[in-house]
Amino acid sequence: MYFFVPYVVICLGKYKKESGMKTHNRFVVFEGIDGSGKGTQIDLLKKHFRGRDDVVFTFEHTRKGEWSRKLEDILHGRVAAPPAKEIQMLFVLDRRDHLHKVIVPALTKGKTVFCDRYMLSTLAYGSLDPSLHWKTLLEMHREVIGDDFLLPQKTLFFDVPVEVALERIHSNRDDKTIFEAQEKLIRIRDSYLAIGPNFEGFEVVDGIGDPEIVFERFMGALQEFV
Repeated sequence: MYFFVPYVVICLGKYKKESGMKTHNRFVVFEGIDGSGKGTQIDLLKKHFRGRDDVVFTFEHTRKGEWSRKLEDILHGRVAAPPAKEIQMLFVLDRRDHLHKVIVPALTKGKTVFCDRYMLSTLAYGSLDPSLHWKTLLEMHREVIGDDFLLPQKTLFFDVPVEVALERIHSNRDDKTIFEAQEKLIRIRDSYLAIGPNFEGFEVVDGIGDPEIVFERFMGALQEFV
């Protein structure tokens, strides 16, 4: 059983791109619904950067630390899922540790950080609960992480139809998470496409096609970082 400190929601005005939130020009995030092909593209990008020490590849949730261990139990159905807000709080707490231990130290050393999932995942997946607005989840980051909260310079969202994503999920693995159902994936994809444009640097990459063709599109969107 998990216990959470009560969280006070602060009302937000209309969020604007020019809100002044901190970004870093060497921080890049990759997003996509489960089955989008994002992982395949990241593997190809790692091959492109093989042998270089000025780039760090990382991912969320981190699979390290107490918050991530609790998430693994929930996502794979080993324990009963708590309310959506409590699940997303675990992601935010894990993200805070990730920033402190991996992302910020690498950026401070002048490295480029490529991260598989970040804040936008919490905003999109958390919006599955209709009572939980994405702006509330954004404010949760500010409250939990504080001044160390950092946004990427660019976020690339790999977009595929849900039917394609499900076909890939069913053909590639047996171990599925609580989010990998058609109705949920439709809502998550819609949330990504609705929420993402509120943030500078959000860009959609067409994920349909052979991996090599998608990678050409991917590299075109990343040209300033490669």
